[in-house]
Order: sequence, then structure tokens, then C-alpha cells
Amino acid sequence: MSRNALVLLVIALLTVPLIFLFIPDAPPGRLDTLQGVMLSTVQGEKFKFSGMFTDKKILLVFWSITCSSCIEEIPFIIRLHEKLKDRLTIIGVHPPGFPLTKVQKFIKRYPQPIPYLLAIDDEMKLIRTYEATILPKTVLLNRKGEVLYAHVGYEPGQDDEIERAIREKL
Repeated sequence: MSRNALVLLVIALLTVPLIFLFIPDAPPGRLDTLQGVMLSTVQGEKFKFSGMFTDKKILLVFWSITCSSCIEEIPFIIRLHEKLKDRLTIIGVHPPGFPLTKVQKFIKRYPQPIPYLLAIDDEMKLIRTYEATILPKTVLLNRKGEVLYAHVGYEPGQDDEIERAIREKL
């Protein structure tokens, strides 16, 4: 492991617990209303999360540029997007607190284009609601924002199992 990767891993390990130390308790797995939830694109443009709920279910993929498992999971999420894009909207949700330029640089340097929507949860409403304290975390939602399926962590051998579980809920 290179020195830079080791430094990033240490920073991530020290930062993530601090983020969740300041999160107030919220009922897990449900939002009373999606109307007030605002996210930002990685270009910095704000949008309403509730506007995403149309005829498809939503898969939230909580991730971070400092999370090696999250980065390792991206090719699987890209393949999942390609297979299910007609039935499922995928949103990669990044926590706030990282300079937007660093997130943009990561995406630009990533070896392949990421075709699904990437967003920043500036107010941490989704992170709190769906208890994304360990990354990566994948959460499948129905149109009411209720959890149909959730999975924490990622290992390459789990691709088929995760995809099968998601397909069963579509």
C-alpha cells in the first residue's frame, strides 16, 4: 500500500466516527417527508431529493472518496446501473465536509465514466435517516422512502448476492 493511500485510510478512519458523533438521533429507515431533503450534484447544483421519486425505485449508495471498499464497489454499481437503469435510479451519496474540488478530481481521474447520479448530502439528512455510519452502505427505497433492502460493506464476491436481493425487491 502506498504512503498516500495509507494516509487517506488513516484520515478516513479518524474522520468518519467524528462525523457521526455530531449526528442527532433520528428514527432509522424512514423520512416523514422527502420534500425538504436537498442534495447537491458534484458540480455544486442543488436539487430536491423528492423530485427523484417518479416511477422507479431508488438505490442509494453511500460512499466516500476516502473509503477503499467504496471505490472498489464502483465498477459493480456501474454494472448494476447498466443492467437495471430502466427499473431503478441509482444515486451515489457522498458525505459533506470534503472539498468539492477533491471529489470532482477523484471522479475525473476514475478509470471509467460513472454513469449514475453522484450527489453530496450537504445536510446529512439521508445519511442520518438511513444510518449510513459504515461505508459503503447500499439502501433500496420504495416511492415513500421506506427501506426495501439494505447492505453494509462490500466484497467483490458479493456482487451476485446483492444484485439478486435488489432484483427481488424491484
